[in-house]
Amino acid sequence: MAKKIIQSIKRGLAESKVLKFIRNKYVIVTVFFLVWVLFIDTNNLFVWIRDMGVVSSQERQKEYYREAIRQTDEKLQELTSNKDSLEKFAREQYLFHQKDEEVFIITE
Repeated sequence: MAKKIIQSIKRGLAESKVLKFIRNKYVIVTVFFLVWVLFIDTNNLFVWIRDMGVVSSQERQKEYYREAIRQTDEKLQELTSNKDSLEKFAREQYLFHQKDEEVFIITE
């Protein structure tokens, strides 16, 4: 009785469409290729995700530096076009003063 059950199970597995599909050489090669590309290769999925994070970080840095350059260009334009703003900048940043003036530095 047990032999008949085991034989019927083996026969069912041998005739199974899923098992035939899995044993197909094209399916085996395709699965092997996908596993190789996604996990084993030097440019695998994990490396790709890490590199995407690095690129994203560098894009944010690039935008930050573009904004800093734009602000610096505006300040340079203001300083070169207006003598009063140049004098104000020199007094505030470098503590320039005239001979008859005294400078007091107040820190918070």
